[in-house]
Amino acid sequence: MNKELLAFVSRPSRYLGNEVNSFHKDIDKVRLKFALAFPDAYEVGMSHIGLQILYSILNSRDDIVCERVFAPWIDMEAILRSKGMPLVSLESGFPLRNFDVIGFSLQYELSFSNVLNMLELSSIPLLADERDENYPIILAGGPCAFNPEPTAEFFDAILIGEGEEAILEIAEVFLRWKEARGDKGALLKELSRVPGVYIPSFFKVRYNRDNTIAEMRPLSKGVGRVKKRLIHDLDTIPYPTRPILPFMKIIHDRLTAEIARGCKRGCRFCQAGFIYRPYRERSIDQVEGIIHNGLATTGYEEISLLSLSAGDYSCIRELMAIVMGQYAGEKVAISLPSMRIETLTQEMMDQILRVRKTGFTMAPEAGTPRLREVINKGIEEDGLFEATRHLSQRGWRSVKLYFMIGLPTEREEDLRAVVDLSGRLRFMGGRSRASIHVNTSISTFVPKAHTPFQWEPQVPLGDILNRHTYLRSKLQGQGVRLKWQDPRMSLLEGVFARGDRRLSRVLMEAHSLGCRFDGWGEHFRFDLWKRAFDSCGLSMEFYANRRRAFSEVLPWDHIDSGIEKEFLLRDCEKSMRGETSPQCSGDSCEACGVCDRNETRLQIKRGISSRPTTRQGRRVISQMRIRARVFKLGEARFLSHLEMVTAFHRAVKRAHLPLSYSRGFHPLPKIRFEGALPLGVESLAELADFELFKPIRTETFMEKLNRELPEGLGVSSLEIIFPSRRRGSTKEAHWCVVGFSHLKGFQEKIDAFVRRDRLVHAQRRKRGIGEIDLRSMVQEVRIRDTIPLPEMDTNLLPPSFRELLNWKGGVIEFIVKGKDGQRPRAREVVSRVFGLTGEQIKGLQFIKLAET
Repeated sequence: MNKELLAFVSRPSRYLGNEVNSFHKDIDKVRLKFALAFPDAYEVGMSHIGLQILYSILNSRDDIVCERVFAPWIDMEAILRSKGMPLVSLESGFPLRNFDVIGFSLQYELSFSNVLNMLELSSIPLLADERDENYPIILAGGPCAFNPEPTAEFFDAILIGEGEEAILEIAEVFLRWKEARGDKGALLKELSRVPGVYIPSFFKVRYNRDNTIAEMRPLSKGVGRVKKRLIHDLDTIPYPTRPILPFMKIIHDRLTAEIARGCKRGCRFCQAGFIYRPYRERSIDQVEGIIHNGLATTGYEEISLLSLSAGDYSCIRELMAIVMGQYAGEKVAISLPSMRIETLTQEMMDQILRVRKTGFTMAPEAGTPRLREVINKGIEEDGLFEATRHLSQRGWRSVKLYFMIGLPTEREEDLRAVVDLSGRLRFMGGRSRASIHVNTSISTFVPKAHTPFQWEPQVPLGDILNRHTYLRSKLQGQGVRLKWQDPRMSLLEGVFARGDRRLSRVLMEAHSLGCRFDGWGEHFRFDLWKRAFDSCGLSMEFYANRRRAFSEVLPWDHIDSGIEKEFLLRDCEKSMRGETSPQCSGDSCEACGVCDRNETRLQIKRGISSRPTTRQGRRVISQMRIRARVFKLGEARFLSHLEMVTAFHRAVKRAHLPLSYSRGFHPLPKIRFEGALPLGVESLAELADFELFKPIRTETFMEKLNRELPEGLGVSSLEIIFPSRRRGSTKEAHWCVVGFSHLKGFQEKIDAFVRRDRLVHAQRRKRGIGEIDLRSMVQEVRIRDTIPLPEMDTNLLPPSFRELLNWKGGVIEFIVKGKDGQRPRAREVVSRVFGLTGEQIKGLQFIKLAET
């Protein structure tokens, strides 16, 4: 991708591709080019640990290059289409069309339209049967693959289940086929022999007159149900030791350490709890190694212990005590993103408080004990109140509650109970004054494949809208902050969650109408989806709002999740009787079918850590202050000010420099930058102050920090300062601008500007519009042949900027002087002096050379 395009998009750091720990190989010297494609925005995809795992595994092979591509945001897509440019990978800018294999991660049904958009932007035919061996093989995987049929016509092969082992097996099959120079049919046949790989074109669907499925017929011998891939022992598979560190703030901006996979609980609405069975734990030693290596190579400020139910991890208390003993002094916080409230202890709350309060979400799911028994969610209200009381006593001032509406057998009293429970929690069971803020989140129940509720209907849209209206009217009056997902989005999710192969036509029609980013409320177009269904002669209600007969052939019946259909049926019948099922354990088994009691079984790994439990704490009293002159050059100019500050903080942590932190419940690093450089602007003259808790040689500080900073960011000089020394206000800034296609007529415009007595400019400020006199503030404007670089060690500068020093297209240089606390922005000067438009200004490179 031409990086100059980044000046024209809203979040350019999405597209840089040179993050810390990303892989950069010579793409022309490998045997296999593999693209991992995530059909959503960068900040969503980079929050998914599965992508990082597969990226690390594939790139561990010297003969394979794996690069990433995400759905381009609306503004970037518009640029690509207007310029006729293809979608390319982040790392090398290699066109997606030229990769050997493209693997899509299907995490959410409302991202399906983005898959088609990404293929179209890459000039790749959407339908698998229109692609021969001259096109990349298009794969898919992820939880949505457990009902692969709505997207079956777009993918050549779909991996069912866990991919850590299968991904290299798939790569080996492709390499052998590539060397043999076979046709696509031969490749698909070989891929079908890889356990867990489903080839949609090897099956044909026949429908009944009532539009239900009559049969899913294999087209050749040896093709049958596809059994999911499963990792039997998590300790035996690789886990990223150097995870990619995004520049931008992603959805889950922290180090993720997976402590367990699967769930023991059996909540009947939860697809993940069933498709990832059996429950398997990582050993405490391996988890600690993941955390140790991850923090050392990223500098993250927070650790997330990832599991479907972190409190069920057998060593959770020991692990938290050890991790906080080692890293609390480094001001590294810990969070538990998925936590059953009955497993949360006061000891665990105290461990979290050692650094800062991270968020807590309590998920009753339903308002009454009766409905919680229907869904097999064993949470008692007394436990909710007790946990909230303990949280409040320890300084937490808000909790988040999560409820579903539209659950099977839901009644009016269940909705009233949601209102009552949310309101009572504000007062923690009867106090006279509200002492905690309650944020209640409401979502609509979506039946999913391979769960006991896979036969249940989704509540019709009109009824769900009425229930939302009721809850909004009641909860907002209770002083509870309410969030909810658009029920129309949940309806569409439900359609594709249990849809069949005919929905591929609907997807193509919706894509042609402009549907994309359907999981983002501001881009969701329900009217276009209705048109697409009408055009294809299909009904959303048929897929979402009818109850399936237990005897009906389901679109995913040929996919073997390991859970026996008879078990799901029995559990569904139990739910209608209000009966609960016990959690998986070594003592009780409901015979769901997934365990063979040998290799495939529930794994609990109790053990004692071999690592030390404590480490010397980090002091907060500052013993030394250093002022650094910082540069921000090349592609780093596309980092926002906050992204640059975060990059410096994490580099300091990776370099193990003795940085001081503030006191209090939310300690902050004592790094202070002078002002905020506008996005897209380069500088050789930024100032940053660092407070350290012990002295260090300035040469050592600079060497260690520069070694860890990403390309384009660095320190060019340092000085020790004293507390009594304050920064003076900057008076002059020395600028230059490059990138002009020509400078014809520019000297005349400079002369005209110099002859003026005044040039009043309206400047937008935080408190409105103010006027400044540009003429009195711009001291000099001239045209130069090259960039007038100040005296410095150019070896510190990034190669791309050193190349720019040879620019021969002409340079505009000017000096701006502040007056009465005001100073014009560099872009404002160039725009007014030379009469350039905003779009023309975006195409130029502005470089601050010095500031005094």
